[in-house]
Amino acid sequence: MMQPEIATSDFHMHSTASDGGYSPAELVEKCHNVGLTQIALTDHDTVDGVAEAIQQGEKLGIAVVPGIEFSCVYNKKSVHMLGLGVDVNHTSFQEMLRHQRELREKRMNVITQKFAALGINIKPGDVLQEAGSGSIGRPHIAKVLVKYGVVQTVAEAFDSYLAEGKPCYVEKEREMTVKEAIDWTHEVGGLSIVAHPGYYGLNHEIIHWITDWGMDGIEVYHRDHDAHDKTTFEDLCREAEQLTGKVIMRSGGSDFHHETYGRKQEPLGHTRLSNHYANQIMTELSHRNQQA
Repeated sequence: MMQPEIATSDFHMHSTASDGGYSPAELVEKCHNVGLTQIALTDHDTVDGVAEAIQQGEKLGIAVVPGIEFSCVYNKKSVHMLGLGVDVNHTSFQEMLRHQRELREKRMNVITQKFAALGINIKPGDVLQEAGSGSIGRPHIAKVLVKYGVVQTVAEAFDSYLAEGKPCYVEKEREMTVKEAIDWTHEVGGLSIVAHPGYYGLNHEIIHWITDWGMDGIEVYHRDHDAHDKTTFEDLCREAEQLTGKVIMRSGGSDFHHETYGRKQEPLGHTRLSNHYANQIMTELSHRNQQA
């Protein structure tokens, strides 16, 4: 009789350092409460929550991988890239992220001007308060709109105003490219993984990112990937392995922000990554650290 697959890992989640609903310490405690033993904190374009998460993880016996989720563009299509095991203290890396945060704040000001033109006056200070010390994003503006009573939900804010093609959408002034995300991740000692590829329809390009640019893996297991998606991306990993002759990492996680996040809402701990794949990632990161 086959033993059930052990899955106590989640390598994609967010805290209040970006647009999550819980502080890094609170998030790690919630992970402990549902039996997770190794996680990655992957806030959007920031690693500011990692130190707090690692400290709490040490108290509770949870291994915390320092991570990040880069907002990128590829042929005018929005793509997110995960960096797992990154050096959060790398000076040039931190300078690059600081510049990205400045661009986000500038974009936020332009978005509020668009709302003002519609007769909806959003105070930038309210958005900054919503973001706290985190990286400012459209979800923070959406939450302010909910508080103002302009919309009922964050999803409605995006559907009516903030999504691409909607009246208050503002394209980023300078978006990181996929190759830049891969290169930066490798520069700071991490593994580069394409996040939730089921969103993009770029399967052929993903192979190219692996074979030509050295991307390390694919987020096969994600809360929004159905059985067909998982099979598709497992097959893609095997194809890439045949082409490169090396192991391609299979990652995955809940993309947890809060229990009320997303159109498909679910509690933390529902979507997990098997420890078999998680341990492959941990072993590869350990190997790279020893070589550094």
